[in-house]
Amino acid sequence: MSKQRQIVRFLQENQVIDIKDIMFVTITLHRVPASLVREFALRVAIHYPDGIGEAIQDLMRNAIRE
Repeated sequence: MSKQRQIVRFLQENQVIDIKDIMFVTITLHRVPASLVREFALRVAIHYPDGIGEAIQDLMRNAIRE
């Protein structure tokens, strides 16, 4: 079964599938000051081996848990 079909099946049937194994998305940030991104990279993302993307994922997961 193609990954696209797995995603559709997941969304339709609400099955428990580990989404991270199915697909990734690219996020584009708009109107975020460069100084904020730089500060985030220096203070937060530096602690993540995969950088800013991993740090943002961690923030998203924490926000969802809360």
